[in-house]
Amino acid sequence: MSVMIRLSLIAAAMTVLLALMVINQAAARSGGTEIRLSMEPVDPRDLLLGHYVELVTPLQRLETAQLEGGAAHTFRQGDRIWVGLEADAEGSSRPVSVHPSPRSGSFIEGRVRYAGSLGEEPGQWLTVHYNIERYFASPEAALELEGYRDERRLRLIVSLGSSGNAVIRGLEIDGEDHIDRLF
Repeated sequence: MSVMIRLSLIAAAMTVLLALMVINQAAARSGGTEIRLSMEPVDPRDLLLGHYVELVTPLQRLETAQLEGGAAHTFRQGDRIWVGLEADAEGSSRPVSVHPSPRSGSFIEGRVRYAGSLGEEPGQWLTVHYNIERYFASPEAALELEGYRDERRLRLIVSLGSSGNAVIRGLEIDGEDHIDRLF
């Protein structure tokens, strides 16, 4: 049997398998017993590390066309990036540039979790992970901190290393610093 005939048979078998999967799914939807399930809220905890507050900062969702250096490079999922920072009038750091390698000045290192195109427009949408997205606390404290976060009374205090690596130092609640102590 020739190679082309073998490849044709394999392709036909795969097509039949996919068609059977679709037919099975359609039959289950139309002929199955309907049940209803109540929804549960997400429990913000890690089984090994405990409860945490999900932290979202302006650094996590970037539009590269609006940042210096962003249009010069196309980022992909998993790429390491360095985001240049600048303090605004309230003292909060905001992204001003994005690069595939470290630059001088204040910057933070992250890893691209998602990179999407803006269609016809130049640049990309990036979702970036910096290892500062979770703040672990007791269950009661985590709920209280979520309330502060939702009311915009909470800011994250981060320590940046010389290479751009970030470590959470603590939280600012209503203008008052709450620094985590290791010792």
